[in-house]
Amino acid sequence: MNTRMLRRAILAGGIAILAVVSFGNPHRHVADLFWPDDAAPWEHVTAVYVPDISQPTRVKISEATYDDLAACRDYVMEQAAEQGDPNLEKGRFECAIGFYADKDDGTGGEYRLIVK
Repeated sequence: MNTRMLRRAILAGGIAILAVVSFGNPHRHVADLFWPDDAAPWEHVTAVYVPDISQPTRVKISEATYDDLAACRDYVMEQAAEQGDPNLEKGRFECAIGFYADKDDGTGGEYRLIVK
């Protein structure tokens, strides 16, 4: 393989990567690629806490202010301790990472990752 072919292969690979990343939502694709289990630096995490699983309609949802999964878990454990359930035996929680809106006005969308 000569140098010219190698350059063409690298250029073609770079174009293919740019095409995949720029199609749809590039921020989400990059986050999925490099941070598959946690929040990317530009993403925020929302805590969803159910204090008592026998009452699933009582849900506490935080603002999306946490920078990573650990901060979300810490918040939920503090809430559980305040509810008298420090080991989270009666309740459950989820951390929703990276909300991406479907529309420009932010009326619809989905979270990139939900960790239980």
